Amino acid sequence: MRYTTLSAIAALATIVVNGVSAVPAVAGGSGSGIPVPCDTTALINALITAPAGSTLVLARRCTYHLTAAYAGNDGLPPVDRQLTIEGRDSTIVRDGVAAGVFRIFHVTSTGDLRLDDLTIRGGNAPDAGGGILVDASGMLKLSKAVLDNNHADIEGGGVDVEPGATAYITRSQFTFNNSGGVGGGLRSDGTVTTDGVVFDHNFAAGSGGAIDHESGDAVYRNTTLKNNAGGGGEGGGISIFGGTVQFINSKILNNTTSSDEAGGIWTAASLTLIKTQVSGNVVGGSDGEGGGILSEGGPVMLRDSSVDRNSANGSNSLAGGILNSGSTVTLDHSEVNNNASTTAPGGVWTPSQFTVNRSEIRHNIPTNCDGSPVIVTGCVG
Repeated sequence: MRYTTLSAIAALATIVVNGVSAVPAVAGGSGSGIPVPCDTTALINALITAPAGSTLVLARRCTYHLTAAYAGNDGLPPVDRQLTIEGRDSTIVRDGVAAGVFRIFHVTSTGDLRLDDLTIRGGNAPDAGGGILVDASGMLKLSKAVLDNNHADIEGGGVDVEPGATAYITRSQFTFNNSGGVGGGLRSDGTVTTDGVVFDHNFAAGSGGAIDHESGDAVYRNTTLKNNAGGGGEGGGISIFGGTVQFINSKILNNTTSSDEAGGIWTAASLTLIKTQVSGNVVGGSDGEGGGILSEGGPVMLRDSSVDRNSANGSNSLAGGILNSGSTVTLDHSEVNNNASTTAPGGVWTPSQFTVNRSEIRHNIPTNCDGSPVIVTGCVG
């Protein structure tokens, strides 16, 4: 199940080299700037009147309640210039059903929004970006932010990053966000870089319980996807349809899908895992494939990584570890161990040979590779 983006695809200018890219710091924590009292009207007025480059300093541990949309589907005035908001452990929340349907923040194509130490809760968009929508060419920087219990009908329950937009996210959490389409936590069509981010208990009725990546380049460093779920599409943890995605020093843990395609990672594009663990993921459909990883295109590289204890539980399921149907796959100092499926093989199924360097495929049930059209080099039983 896939959904089209809401704006035209813009050119992408960022290139990630060898899995290393810096995450710019988010301004905040100084206590200087324009003070905003614990009053929603004061917050709205500040967003309207603050000059470009300003820092808004919210009242410490305040909850700003949004009871009606500011305009259209936006709960607050759209951000069309550079603004920093120092949350100081405050929350901006849409107040339930009576408040109507709207997202919290909208960053326009000329906007550059920087949020520090702030919770965004309860947004409900009829289209994209329940918590935050970032238009093409817009920029979002999050530090110590929490996206919690936001919803989008189509894509990006927590955050939607449109084609050509950029997001830098550090030390933040995406929890209990959901999408009626794709990307329960995050929908990415632009350039996304994370460091120290946790996606936990997000849900998408379609693809990408935590993240749906359609295009552009993404680097997820020290990032954990855990306990997320997908419904009728691909990837309980993440779905990757285009562009390039790298996970570095990261964990994809205990994600599930009720469909037939990939409990942890589904990819049809370029995927690199470096020092990353894929474990405990489950594909639950009756013909489920790829408990840990299902690859249908693009090169897949695992370096110093593990695919362990994943499962394909349906009545005709196979490849609890990795199912490859259309990729070139490299295992470099990596392991595919202790995975399980109903039908052999439990470890790896592939129609083409892997490139293997000091890697192992062991202790999978009912077999490691027997039953696969091609037996991976070094795989026994």
